[in-house]
Amino acid sequence: MLVEFSVENFCSIRDRQTLSLVASKDKKFLETHTLETKVSAVPRLLRAVGVYGANGSGKSNLLNALTVFHWFVETSFSRSPQDPTAQMPFAFQDNGGFDQPSEFEAIFLINGVRYQYGFRMDKSRIHEEWLLVYQTQKGQAWFERRFQPETGKDEYKFSEKLLGAKKVWEEATRPNALFLSTAVQFNSEMLRPIFEWITNHINSFNVFGADSFPIDWSKSLLADSAKKSQILSFLQKCDISVSDIHQSDNKDLFFQHRVGSRNFYIPFNNESLGTRRLFTLAGPILEVLQRGELVIVDELESSLHPLLVRRLLELFHDPKVNAKGAQLVFTTHNTQLLDQTTFRRDQIWLVEKDVSESTRLVPLTEFQIRKDLSLEKAYLDGRFGAIPILSNTEP
Repeated sequence: MLVEFSVENFCSIRDRQTLSLVASKDKKFLETHTLETKVSAVPRLLRAVGVYGANGSGKSNLLNALTVFHWFVETSFSRSPQDPTAQMPFAFQDNGGFDQPSEFEAIFLINGVRYQYGFRMDKSRIHEEWLLVYQTQKGQAWFERRFQPETGKDEYKFSEKLLGAKKVWEEATRPNALFLSTAVQFNSEMLRPIFEWITNHINSFNVFGADSFPIDWSKSLLADSAKKSQILSFLQKCDISVSDIHQSDNKDLFFQHRVGSRNFYIPFNNESLGTRRLFTLAGPILEVLQRGELVIVDELESSLHPLLVRRLLELFHDPKVNAKGAQLVFTTHNTQLLDQTTFRRDQIWLVEKDVSESTRLVPLTEFQIRKDLSLEKAYLDGRFGAIPILSNTEP
């Protein structure tokens, strides 16, 4: 389970920003909207968090930072020595700012143990990398890596807790690759769970328009009759009148609609945007719920009726459906979700830019809010910021 994620010097994000999924002490919706961890330092985590903000405020960049973190851990070992890293520094740097490293760090739980893993990198190499493990209240650094400009080499420190061929892993780690990724490729069984949590439990997909719907995930599940039935059930419960899904010899999709006593077959691309959007979401969300993973969705409400968005949230907030502790992190402009019957206040985060065009991430819990306050009205009135500032001048 994800505890928090931090990023610094990435796209529109200049200063370190942290998205936390740690539940506050609020007792509201405790059994449905939060997860019990049995870890004293973080006793409860949130099942879902939504990020609000104006267009261009940096909401997507926050999610993109998570996906870059996931992708670079997964692929850094396989990159050639000449390949650049995945750094995309803050766009409006002061003089020399583009030489500063970007930082990514995640804190997460695996089987009741808290892990804190992160790294700092510029365009050509890793500058720092670390892993802290909290098997008790006190954390222990299993490894620390720091680039020494004076020698042009990395300096490593290892804990006795980390077993294995550490010297071999150190010597095999290229400047533009992560030690974690390299050690796992060389069979580090102690580091493998950390690597696999990052690469398997963080799943992301962005839908930018009708012509770029990533249907592969849901499409791949249709060959399994049980999973196909789950996708059909998901669509039908969302009031989509699809009775079956067929694939042609060249793998084109056709949705079967039964009208009276007749069946009609509609090509996938001829279905409505909402139907296509729901189909692309169905596979990832159902699998994430079954496996207890984290899913990241940019603009969750895209092409969906507000009631369907609420239905998706209800799946994550239902302890019976979400029995394994899956988590959802999403961005949205849907202000109809901003009410205190849908969310706990700690589930709502706000993004805006400061005078330097740098993204700032603020939790709604920083504001004093009455229990009967209309969050939607207060947000649209500008009480929390994170809305567009519109000019009255003629275009």
